[in-house]
Amino acid sequence: MLISRRSFAGGLAAASMAPGKTFSADQRILKIGLSGLPFEKGNAFSNFQTPGILLLGGIFDGLTRMTKQGAVEPWLATSWEAVNDLTWRFTLRDDVVFSNGKPFNADAVAHTVNYLTGDGPQTEGLRRDFRFLDGATVIDARTVDIKTKAPVPMFPRYAAVLLIVEPGAWQDMGVEQFSLTPVGTGPLMVQGWEPARAITKRNPLSWRPLNVDGIDFMVIPDNAARIQALLSGGLDVAYQIAPEDFEIIESIGGDVASVKDGAVYSVMLQYGDNRETPLNDIRVRQALNYAIDKQTIVDVLLGGRTVVSSQPTVREAYGYDPSLVPYSYDLERAKSLMADAGYPEGFDMSLLTSGGGTNADLVVQRVADDLTRIGVRVDVQQRAVMRFLMDFIRGRIESDAFTLQWGSYPIVDSIQTTNINSCRKVMAPWLCDPTIQPTIDAAWVETDPDLALDLRQEVMGHYREKSPSILLYENIGFVGLGPRIQGFDQTFGYISFETIRCD
Repeated sequence: MLISRRSFAGGLAAASMAPGKTFSADQRILKIGLSGLPFEKGNAFSNFQTPGILLLGGIFDGLTRMTKQGAVEPWLATSWEAVNDLTWRFTLRDDVVFSNGKPFNADAVAHTVNYLTGDGPQTEGLRRDFRFLDGATVIDARTVDIKTKAPVPMFPRYAAVLLIVEPGAWQDMGVEQFSLTPVGTGPLMVQGWEPARAITKRNPLSWRPLNVDGIDFMVIPDNAARIQALLSGGLDVAYQIAPEDFEIIESIGGDVASVKDGAVYSVMLQYGDNRETPLNDIRVRQALNYAIDKQTIVDVLLGGRTVVSSQPTVREAYGYDPSLVPYSYDLERAKSLMADAGYPEGFDMSLLTSGGGTNADLVVQRVADDLTRIGVRVDVQQRAVMRFLMDFIRGRIESDAFTLQWGSYPIVDSIQTTNINSCRKVMAPWLCDPTIQPTIDAAWVETDPDLALDLRQEVMGHYREKSPSILLYENIGFVGLGPRIQGFDQTFGYISFETIRCD
């Protein structure tokens, strides 16, 4: 939706319907508008996806943190080393306490690790993603050994989402109560939950304290309502804005932050021995890549703030191959490939999408329109996001193509995407190429950095050449900032709350 200057005044009425009200500057309460809150509230182990991680990353800390360049930096841990192929030793900070005053130490880290290795609800996303953990042993108050069932050379990257809870509070309260009143080392403390609101205050004991008094996270599902609330002062920060909103936000003295999530937005193509489809021909799959004017999509629908993808990972990821180039926009070459494959008149193709992301529906429509130029007639089908995800997990997507991301988050490692986009997918993999799978498996466990990098780049090159997807662009989102907000920064899902100021 385009919000013009002329419609601004009228839009203020809609903004007044948003949760909360405008606070005076001296109250120093930030108001952040989101599309949702963590389903399990303050459970540190529920998931590390947006929007949940935006709040959880302010309550809890991991042992490490990823930089914008995709490197690992110390966080609750000051250093680490591989003791052997199955053991990582972490040295911890000595100036950190939890929000209830209890000390952060090796016992707390061991408790978190051992909880995730024990019996527990599979609804906790971290439990699924840390299946490789085999327990932790306390060496001393500032040293802990974390063991894995198999070699995990990239474990320091995973440690960024190993959020540490205060063990006494977790055990005394139980999961349900702890989720309502979580205790971590981050700058936020939860004051209360409402159906569409999480109210937090400054944790004065945090090693990276807030510069403001608190933050209200407000659920405003409608994008237009979030924009209008930002314009009226009902919000200080609005997530999921679009490029057409930039001008009006800047006209009131606000700003726009571009945030990356470490993923490549793509259209996945389903083919293989069990399917009768033109997509079985590599020339057809390559033709689809040449037929899309991806740069125009980036420029028009994403404000020119990202880049066309050359491979199924982002530039910051470990394993990105800078020698690979994106498929050019070349209609003649696309038509020639289609003719060579025996489809000069094109064919019909179904494409399933669940939306999500900046201007995602418009992006899909532009892809469909471009493909008509080589005779490919696309039937775009919509499915609710939760149903789509469950159908993907269970292998129940029957369409010829579907939208999905090649994701390297949370470890910003190119090989991470193969967990769901290769034979490694546990249930009904949509893509299983036995010619590259041994390389994928070797890349996961290779401990030599040079060899590990070579293996990853071989995988990236293979996927680019074989074209199992239409690679579009490195995913990007936009955050609207009100005029009193300074110092906002977000890196791969984590907001740097400690740098935000209300001027």
